[in-house]
Amino acid sequence: MSIYRTSITVSFFVFIFILQAAVINQIPFFIEGFSLFLAVTFSWIASTERAETFATAFIAGILLDLSPSLDAPVGLWTFTLLFLSYLISLYRESLGDLDGRPMTAALYLLATTSSALLIYILTAALLGVDVPPALRAGIDTAGNAIWTLLLSPLYFPLINRLKLRLFAIGKIRSGG
Repeated sequence: MSIYRTSITVSFFVFIFILQAAVINQIPFFIEGFSLFLAVTFSWIASTERAETFATAFIAGILLDLSPSLDAPVGLWTFTLLFLSYLISLYRESLGDLDGRPMTAALYLLATTSSALLIYILTAALLGVDVPPALRAGIDTAGNAIWTLLLSPLYFPLINRLKLRLFAIGKIRSGG
């Protein structure tokens, strides 16, 4: 991953992280909240090459780990996102092109964001972190899954187009 692509990725995820903390977390969603940051992370990962997948997961994981609102060991989100990005990179061919299949893209985002939350909660519990009761965690995960499924037709194509344009600008500037 080039320096240009890395700087664009970091800048983009910092912006989404701030948007999540400042705006999305303040919205009283019906049936719990929605993690725009996780949904955008997995939207971005869906259309990247293998090495970029891991770099993106690492960047997003570090940002989540440094969140002041989480009381968990540093590296837990990074581990969770790297683990899922490894699984995604293994099964990328079976996903196919998600741009042309919006229902598959919505189900992919539903599965990955829900898996990320569940893996995070299970790993945190194994490490002795104070986690919510199973029913509360299930409701939170189900609420996030519902909002991810409902909103994915809006942001998934937008993220892919934005990513293509941002990286196309770098190719034009570098002459490649």
